[in-house]
Amino acid sequence: MVTIQDIFGAFFIALIISYGFTPLARQIAFKIRLLDHPNSKKSHAHATPLLGGLSIFLAFFTAILFTTHINRFIICGILVGGAILMTLGIIDDKLGMMPGMKLSGQILAALIAYKMGVRVITFEDYYVSMFFTVFWIVGITNAFNLLDNLNGLSSGIAGISAIFFGIIALLDSQIYIAILSFALAGGCLGFLKHNFPKASIFMGDSGSMFLGFTLASIAVLGSWETDKISLSLSLPILVLGYPIFDTTLVTLLRLIEKRPVFLGGKDHSSHILASLKFKKKRAVLVIYVVSILLGFSALLVSVLPLAIAILIFIIVVCNMISFGVYLALKRLKSAKIRRKI
Repeated sequence: MVTIQDIFGAFFIALIISYGFTPLARQIAFKIRLLDHPNSKKSHAHATPLLGGLSIFLAFFTAILFTTHINRFIICGILVGGAILMTLGIIDDKLGMMPGMKLSGQILAALIAYKMGVRVITFEDYYVSMFFTVFWIVGITNAFNLLDNLNGLSSGIAGISAIFFGIIALLDSQIYIAILSFALAGGCLGFLKHNFPKASIFMGDSGSMFLGFTLASIAVLGSWETDKISLSLSLPILVLGYPIFDTTLVTLLRLIEKRPVFLGGKDHSSHILASLKFKKKRAVLVIYVVSILLGFSALLVSVLPLAIAILIFIIVVCNMISFGVYLALKRLKSAKIRRKI
């Protein structure tokens, strides 16, 4: 029988393993020359190891293996899909990879997870459910990949999101989902000690894609059912609201500025905040606060009466749109000034 103790066990096992293994991952990265070298599109000044995602990956699955008898078939779906993305990410970090090839790998990972039980149950038709499951998983995977642009940002937001998924699942007696969530949170927080500014190691594409993939899978596996069916789907959207917000903002800005959507640059919300007289560390902390507020709003929506829950959801969406417009105008204004110079 799975108990609350299993949740604490999963969290602390992942926390300890991630914290302890990350220095070894750093040494391995130096040995195999898996380093992120600074350039004009990046924020760091020195070559930094890129194997931190492996620590989170190992910590998460070790915690799950030793704490619960959760459906092994579904876990294998997340394990195989996560392993595919870890491999793709390491290859991309080391050699580079065309966006189309990376996208194909992400779709393959999502399809494997779907086939092994990670699926949107809102739609009864097999192929309709497959489409929305794959779309969601690939979308969130890329959102976290794009969000990994400042020290501690992607791992911190992933940890916050996992904690709120865990709390909401626990309140709804979804103990297995809570264990998955807190195991991932422990892995993220153990790594964050080494990744927070000034970072001694980065998670790399392998880590950010694994985090996005796993959080998207947790969101799909959870039922998030309330007496407000129309708002049930809003819970994972709110919990993962900041990565979705940042990806939407970056995409729209690049379309407006007629730049390739998949080309990297310093046009993320974190970069814009850092340019507004914020230091990078403070910009990361501001985004943490916004992510916590989004998670807390999801928690309120899950327990409050329908009318109040709808009002909270509308207020949150309006505030995020206003925040996005403000950041976009600041970005476009600064870009216009640079062009004049």
